Amino acid sequence: MRNRPEIIRACLKDYDQAKKTILQNRLASDFEVDFELRYTLFLAAQIDGNFTPREKEFLGEAQKFLNWSSVYDSLLIGKIYKQPSYQIEDIRIAKKSDELSIILYRIAYCMTLIDGTFHNDERFLLDNFKRHLFGYQTGAELARVDLQIAEWDEGDTGDWNRERVLTEAEEAIQKQQEMEKPVDESLEDCLKELDRMIGLSKVKEEVRKLVSFLEIQKKRKEHKLSLSQPTLHMVFTGAPGTGKTTVARVIARIYRALGFLKKGHLIETDRTGLVGQYVGHTELKTSEVINQALDGILFIDEAYSLYKESENDFGQEAIDTLVKRMEDDRERIVVIAAGYQEDMDEFIRSNSGLQSRFNTFIRFENYHGKELFQIFELICCQNEYEPVPAAAEKLNKLFDLEARKARRDFGNGRFVRNLFEKVLRNQAMRLSHSEKELTRKDLISIEPEDIFMGIPEQANDVGKTGKHSLLDRLKAEKSK
Repeated sequence: MRNRPEIIRACLKDYDQAKKTILQNRLASDFEVDFELRYTLFLAAQIDGNFTPREKEFLGEAQKFLNWSSVYDSLLIGKIYKQPSYQIEDIRIAKKSDELSIILYRIAYCMTLIDGTFHNDERFLLDNFKRHLFGYQTGAELARVDLQIAEWDEGDTGDWNRERVLTEAEEAIQKQQEMEKPVDESLEDCLKELDRMIGLSKVKEEVRKLVSFLEIQKKRKEHKLSLSQPTLHMVFTGAPGTGKTTVARVIARIYRALGFLKKGHLIETDRTGLVGQYVGHTELKTSEVINQALDGILFIDEAYSLYKESENDFGQEAIDTLVKRMEDDRERIVVIAAGYQEDMDEFIRSNSGLQSRFNTFIRFENYHGKELFQIFELICCQNEYEPVPAAAEKLNKLFDLEARKARRDFGNGRFVRNLFEKVLRNQAMRLSHSEKELTRKDLISIEPEDIFMGIPEQANDVGKTGKHSLLDRLKAEKSK
């Protein structure tokens, strides 16, 4: 990738303005925003197990452009060292700012390319950035970022191919334009996609009951019979990573196919997206999010966090605004509130308006060990990896154990995805110590020794790939 200073300027040209907006809205401090940028650079450099000289130079150019002193950068690194684990989910402020999200994605993309190599684990990191920061419908704007970065690069970079990126980005832009056109998707197609999801048998049964009820109501309307006014709002209960958001997206499309919603898109939010920092701010923020969700579904994750017993908490203002808009725009919006069972029961009971509007409850059970392995296999297939038989056996035992001892906050699908990311790092470290010429089979195969949770004392068998070794390498690079 050519002309690093110019690329740095292009990546970070909007950073000061994005930070200014975040500070004005009191969403985070100056240091917290800078930390997410530094943390992004750290993850992008470390995902392949190496911190190369060119990546170090790129980081230095970024620090120079941002006018960060060595002392300030040490403070940011110090906070990274204190992280209990390294996960993309730790990036939270950017989820509240589309501008910052684009900047972080752009700088991460360039960091992965700058050393002249681009492998599947780096592509996986960037795909995770997209999913975490923008959701699954990333739109044409990100595709244009891909196009821009492809223009900056001089040609092929390892497994990264400039022409392929250009083609994929152009296809994504075209796909987004097609998505913005009226969609004629059948109910049968939506239900087939629901059926293809792993597990969730009880959830699928409840959704089909709802669909049957709505279809009968439509037929009664055609025959001018009296109707039982359907309440489309729902409560999803269950632990994280059990597919609640994914099912909500399918339901949005089902409602559109049945004619109950015009667009059938989904807007995902949580307390931070609805609650402001001062009197009057919350109503404005909540209304803005609801406006985005009109003619579709508003999905509120951990909705119970809006309810606090403190009189000074602005969460109640968000609830009041939500209840009013659910009535005022009852023909144009569906709300799905999600969270843990006990907390959601208390949340719904906290407000009579909520009790009258939510009467459909769907419980999402934790995945069984076999289902967790099926999810892992699916992620492997999507990213061109394959566990060897001995590794598959080890994974099945691990998932069965984790499923049986699952606590309230067990991550389910997120646990699988996080494990997969760690396995990729372990595999990369193992392969980097190989003295033979690596074949395609070597690159796609996951071996039993690649599978552990990253605990330092367990990491000795595969070249010390745990968290502490990452920090040791980073410290060693900094001391040079």
